[in-house]
Amino acid sequence: MCCFSIDYPKPKDELVEQLTNAIKVQEEGFFVGDTSSGRFSFLAKGFTLAGSYEIEADQVRVSIIKKPWLLSCKKIEAEIRRYLG
Repeated sequence: MCCFSIDYPKPKDELVEQLTNAIKVQEEGFFVGDTSSGRFSFLAKGFTLAGSYEIEADQVRVSIIKKPWLLSCKKIEAEIRRYLG
């Protein structure tokens, strides 16, 4: 399991919209959530990535509960940070 927090001072409804759009276009993309918490999963390159998030003030706490063993938590965190910019 991977857990990390990201500062996100922008409007949280924009974050949820951005996540919804990015995840639902993925193969088997699943996203359910709002501006306080949510869950997601998708298939990419033959593996499943799944997790959840919670938002409190300007902090987004992400928990990855399923990932391929070859993909490090640091890499996942870096990709999410890059995507949210």
